[in-house]
Amino acid sequence: MNSAFRGGVDLSSLANRVVKDKLGGKDDAGKATVPAFSVELVEAVVRSVIQISGVVPVIVSFYSPSDQSSVTLTNKLEKLVEQYAGKWFLAKLDISGNPQLAEAFGVTQSGTVAMILSGEPRPLFQGDQTEEDLTVFLDRLLELAKEQGLAGQLVIGDAPEQEEVELSAAEQQALDAMDRGDFQSAVSIYEKELASNPGNEQLAERLAQVKLVARTYVLSLEKELASEPKTQLEVVRKADCFMAIGDAESAFELILGYFDQAEDKKSLTNHLLELFTVAGKNHPATIKARKQLAAKMF
Repeated sequence: MNSAFRGGVDLSSLANRVVKDKLGGKDDAGKATVPAFSVELVEAVVRSVIQISGVVPVIVSFYSPSDQSSVTLTNKLEKLVEQYAGKWFLAKLDISGNPQLAEAFGVTQSGTVAMILSGEPRPLFQGDQTEEDLTVFLDRLLELAKEQGLAGQLVIGDAPEQEEVELSAAEQQALDAMDRGDFQSAVSIYEKELASNPGNEQLAERLAQVKLVARTYVLSLEKELASEPKTQLEVVRKADCFMAIGDAESAFELILGYFDQAEDKKSLTNHLLELFTVAGKNHPATIKARKQLAAKMF
């Protein structure tokens, strides 16, 4: 679950959508209204599914009508998602009918199951499972999501119309740059905006998030997460990758575990504080790690 998909299509675009949703404050909502607890995943609903993943975990089941075992697995998940009644959401993706979308997840084989957590796609398993094993797995998944501050609730109903988020000219320029994969330009734009508006917590959060994407987008997340860092630079890079997949607790534990032997504690502290901003000051992992950092510093 600590690996990450590196698909061939526009994961940068997904990152852009997540950041734009944060501008509208959707990530703070503990509930979301949906027409059903599952959906057929096509390009037109990707954005909505990404938004849902900021409230509850989204399970993605990749199937093909010609592969009966993948259809059976998807049917089991469809039954279970109703039983869990809004604790998670199911997106069903027909890889034969939507090959480009499947490619964006790096998936070519039916019977694959993945998840999206706070906008970040992660591989889970491949192949049919018993309903009992799926239930155990889903329970553990929900525990993980809760530890990472994601414990929302979906309710079925007519979704209220939402106003378009009004962006400043600078914010729109930054989002356009991210759409092009030009994260460094987006970082520069937000740095300039924050310099003009010191103390603006929202701008500070956006800047920290975009800087994280800029640092990690070119990395092989799977390689970095499997590494055994020995230097401060390697520790910071692996911590960034944990944050990129939404695992704030592991990122903070890694840095704090290395802190006492760090050659540049000031730099490491500043980096950790920036990751606190990415996760959010009210994230349980942030609250815990702040106390640990304070104890080490004083």
